[in-house]
Amino acid sequence: MSKRLESPSYTILRYFVVTTALLIVIIPFVYLFLNSLKVEAEFRMTPPQFFPSVITWQYYLDVFSAKQHLGLYLLNSLIVTAVVVLVSVATGSLAAFGLAKLRGHIRLIAFAVYLILLVRFYPKVVMMIPYFILMRDMHLLDTLWAVIIAHCSICIPFVVWLMIGFYEEIPIEMEESSMLDGCGIWMRFTRVVFPVVVPGVATAAIMTAVLSWNEFLITSSVTSVSAKTLPVLVSSFISDKGINWGSMSATSVVIILPMFLFVLFTQKYLIRGLTFGAVKG
Repeated sequence: MSKRLESPSYTILRYFVVTTALLIVIIPFVYLFLNSLKVEAEFRMTPPQFFPSVITWQYYLDVFSAKQHLGLYLLNSLIVTAVVVLVSVATGSLAAFGLAKLRGHIRLIAFAVYLILLVRFYPKVVMMIPYFILMRDMHLLDTLWAVIIAHCSICIPFVVWLMIGFYEEIPIEMEESSMLDGCGIWMRFTRVVFPVVVPGVATAAIMTAVLSWNEFLITSSVTSVSAKTLPVLVSSFISDKGINWGSMSATSVVIILPMFLFVLFTQKYLIRGLTFGAVKG
């Protein structure tokens, strides 16, 4: 088996598969960026050109103009994502720790986890009208609170499901030894358990940030002007007059860049969290 894995044919096949996967992921983003540099006439060409014949930065100037309010929507996205990450990770981590304490009640844990994940699994479109009416009656329409509450309802179940796996990897003997030293439940969590699951918390925070940053459906239903986020801004370039492909492409690039840089600088925590518990001594 080892000889076959080390053979030149296997190495070529491995590089081919990895290269193909990278191209499938990267080419759409490259094409999106090149579209943001094309002139308007090139979007109507048949067949479409991959590379622009003339490079223009006008679309970026247009989306950053005061008319598009991109700065406001960028600030809204940053505020919503930051608050959702803090609330979801804190709440979800504590809830997962409580569920992980019920190690002897497998059926109870499974029932609780499935009940929590039920909120995450059902189609969000079925809750649009009830949630809109609820926010209207609470006078929260077109506010960041309406967006934050909706995003937390999506992200908290995901954090609970993710963090339970990390807590279950911690040996029960660690907590039992701290109990002998007189540590209460909160001290055991903050001084014994939490430092061990920091990679998992970082992973949950990164994944939650990505989910919240890219959410469109719920946000578009409860915002109109002042509380819009960047994904909602993209839809504004589709109107009865047509589709403004250039401005839409430029805005999409602006949306991708912050999260791309965020994941790029935090990828070591993400990889560490995803491999947490994979190797047991």
